[in-house]
Amino acid sequence: MYSATKFALEGMTEALRMETSPFGIRVVLIEPGDFRTGFTANRRQAAAAAGSPYEEQFKRALAVAEHDELTGSAPELVARLVLRILRSRSPRVRYTVGAPFQRLAAAVKGVLPSGLFEWALMKYYKLI
Repeated sequence: MYSATKFALEGMTEALRMETSPFGIRVVLIEPGDFRTGFTANRRQAAAAAGSPYEEQFKRALAVAEHDELTGSAPELVARLVLRILRSRSPRVRYTVGAPFQRLAAAVKGVLPSGLFEWALMKYYKLI
Protein backbone atom coordinates (compact mmCIF):
# COMPACT_ATOMS: atom_id res chain seq x y z
CA MET A 1 0.00 0.00 0.00
CA TYR A 2 2.85 2.37 0.81
CA SER A 3 4.42 2.05 -2.64
CA ALA A 4 1.04 2.18 -4.37
CA THR A 5 0.24 5.44 -2.59
CA LYS A 6 3.55 6.95 -3.65
CA PHE A 7 2.84 5.93 -7.25
CA ALA A 8 -0.64 7.49 -7.06
CA LEU A 9 0.88 10.76 -5.82
CA GLU A 10 3.20 10.77 -8.82
CA GLY A 11 0.27 10.54 -11.24
CA MET A 12 -1.76 13.10 -9.32
CA THR A 13 1.17 15.53 -9.32
CA GLU A 14 1.60 15.27 -13.08
CA ALA A 15 -2.12 15.84 -13.71
CA LEU A 16 -2.45 18.65 -11.16
CA ARG A 17 0.62 20.40 -12.56
CA MET A 18 -0.96 20.63 -16.01
CA GLU A 19 -4.35 21.62 -14.60
CA THR A 20 -3.04 24.47 -12.44
CA SER A 21 -0.34 25.77 -14.79
CA PRO A 22 -2.64 28.34 -16.49
CA PHE A 23 -3.25 29.89 -13.06
CA GLY A 24 0.44 30.29 -12.26
CA ILE A 25 0.38 27.46 -9.73
CA ARG A 26 3.46 25.27 -9.97
CA VAL A 27 3.15 21.74 -8.63
CA VAL A 28 6.22 19.57 -8.01
CA LEU A 29 6.88 16.11 -6.68
CA ILE A 30 9.65 15.51 -4.17
CA GLU A 31 10.80 11.89 -4.08
CA PRO A 32 12.79 11.44 -0.88
CA GLY A 33 14.94 8.46 -0.13
CA ASP A 34 15.25 7.17 3.41
CA PHE A 35 15.96 9.77 6.08
CA ARG A 36 16.76 9.65 9.78
CA THR A 37 13.42 10.69 11.26
CA GLY A 38 11.00 9.28 13.80
CA PHE A 39 9.28 7.33 11.04
CA THR A 40 10.98 4.04 11.89
CA ALA A 41 10.28 4.20 15.62
CA ASN A 42 6.66 5.22 15.03
CA ARG A 43 5.87 2.62 12.37
CA ARG A 44 2.80 0.52 13.15
CA GLN A 45 2.59 -2.91 11.60
CA ALA A 46 -0.39 -5.11 11.04
CA ALA A 47 0.15 -8.50 12.61
CA ALA A 48 1.20 -11.00 9.97
CA ALA A 49 -0.93 -14.09 9.88
CA ALA A 50 1.06 -17.12 10.97
CA GLY A 51 2.06 -19.10 7.94
CA SER A 52 1.41 -16.25 5.50
CA PRO A 53 3.34 -16.71 2.25
CA TYR A 54 4.51 -13.09 2.64
CA GLU A 55 5.74 -13.31 6.23
CA GLU A 56 9.44 -14.06 5.59
CA GLN A 57 9.76 -11.71 2.63
CA PHE A 58 8.09 -8.96 4.64
CA LYS A 59 10.54 -9.39 7.53
CA ARG A 60 13.58 -9.32 5.21
CA ALA A 61 12.41 -6.28 3.24
CA LEU A 62 11.41 -4.39 6.38
CA ALA A 63 14.81 -5.05 7.96
CA VAL A 64 16.54 -3.50 4.92
CA ALA A 65 14.15 -0.53 4.89
CA GLU A 66 14.59 0.11 8.62
CA HIS A 67 18.37 -0.06 8.31
CA ASP A 68 18.26 2.46 5.47
CA GLU A 69 15.97 4.74 7.49
CA LEU A 70 18.13 4.60 10.60
CA THR A 71 21.34 5.26 8.66
CA GLY A 72 19.78 7.60 6.10
CA SER A 73 20.52 11.20 5.32
CA ALA A 74 19.70 14.11 7.61
CA PRO A 75 16.18 15.48 6.99
CA GLU A 76 17.64 18.97 6.56
CA LEU A 77 18.52 17.93 2.99
CA VAL A 78 14.80 17.86 2.19
CA ALA A 79 14.27 21.27 3.82
CA ARG A 80 17.08 22.76 1.73
CA LEU A 81 15.57 21.25 -1.42
CA VAL A 82 12.13 22.69 -0.61
CA LEU A 83 13.69 26.12 -0.16
CA ARG A 84 15.51 25.80 -3.49
CA ILE A 85 12.27 24.79 -5.23
CA LEU A 86 10.36 27.69 -3.67
CA ARG A 87 12.99 30.10 -4.97
CA SER A 88 12.93 28.61 -8.47
CA ARG A 89 11.13 30.52 -11.22
CA SER A 90 10.60 27.35 -13.21
CA PRO A 91 10.69 24.24 -11.02
CA ARG A 92 10.96 20.78 -12.56
CA VAL A 93 8.18 18.22 -12.26
CA ARG A 94 10.11 15.96 -9.88
CA TYR A 95 13.07 16.09 -7.58
CA THR A 96 14.88 13.26 -5.85
CA VAL A 97 16.72 13.74 -2.61
CA GLY A 98 18.58 11.30 -0.42
CA ALA A 99 21.38 8.78 -0.60
CA PRO A 100 23.19 8.59 -3.96
CA PHE A 101 22.16 4.95 -4.49
CA GLN A 102 18.48 5.77 -3.99
CA ARG A 103 18.68 8.77 -6.31
CA LEU A 104 20.43 6.62 -8.92
CA ALA A 105 17.70 3.98 -8.66
CA ALA A 106 15.04 6.61 -9.38
CA ALA A 107 17.02 7.89 -12.36
CA VAL A 108 17.68 4.52 -14.02
CA LYS A 109 14.15 3.16 -13.56
CA GLY A 110 13.04 4.67 -16.86
CA VAL A 111 16.19 3.59 -18.68
CA LEU A 112 16.75 -0.01 -17.62
CA PRO A 113 14.59 -2.83 -18.91
CA SER A 114 11.79 -3.29 -16.38
CA GLY A 115 12.74 -6.90 -15.63
CA LEU A 116 16.30 -5.91 -14.78
CA PHE A 117 15.15 -3.03 -12.58
CA GLU A 118 12.68 -5.26 -10.74
CA TRP A 119 15.36 -7.92 -10.24
CA ALA A 120 17.79 -5.36 -8.80
CA LEU A 121 15.16 -3.93 -6.47
CA MET A 122 14.10 -7.37 -5.26
CA LYS A 123 17.73 -8.34 -4.75
CA TYR A 124 18.40 -5.18 -2.73
CA TYR A 125 15.43 -5.86 -0.44
CA LYS A 126 16.45 -9.52 -0.11
CA LEU A 127 13.28 -10.81 -1.73
CA ILE A 128 15.22 -13.21 -3.97
